[in-house]
Amino acid sequence: MERNSFPIAYLRSGNCAVIKDINAGMGLRRRLEEMGLIRGKIIRIVKNDWGPLIITVGEARLIISRGVAFKIMGEEIRK
Repeated sequence: MERNSFPIAYLRSGNCAVIKDINAGMGLRRRLEEMGLIRGKIIRIVKNDWGPLIITVGEARLIISRGVAFKIMGEEIRK
């Protein structure tokens, strides 16, 4: 894990991040990769208030559980 990366669950709605790592087993890692969540990909947090997160990856909009969001490490992109 890199020094500046942290779980994307901590990002606020409207913020963007680059995925740095996924701290999960092979099954979950493979499923996230199939959804487009791979290292180096830019994501945007659409909703992060309570419950699952809504994020965008490219043109796709995904819903991920808060538990999974804590396993995806990202680095915030400052505008």
